[in-house]
Amino acid sequence: MSPMTEQPGRLVKKHSLTLNDRERMTATGIQRVDFFSDELITAQTDLGQLNIKGEALHIESLNSDTGDMLVKGKVGAVSYTESGPNLSFFGRLFK
Repeated sequence: MSPMTEQPGRLVKKHSLTLNDRERMTATGIQRVDFFSDELITAQTDLGQLNIKGEALHIESLNSDTGDMLVKGKVGAVSYTESGPNLSFFGRLFK
């Protein structure tokens, strides 16, 4: 099974999340990371912006070719925001 599917005109990376004990999260289908701190990570996927909130968050690894990301720390919440035009982080923040 391929980690990508086709949509008219482009390839779409399949996206999944796995959270273990709220301390280790793996994500696939990550296009890019827009912002990260020890309390918030925002990443873009084909399904929308992924928002990870918590404490002592750290991106352990990120593979831009495959879209795989490993996050360690205490995860408190995971949410999605619908994708809009490609705005910068501050453009979305002050929208």
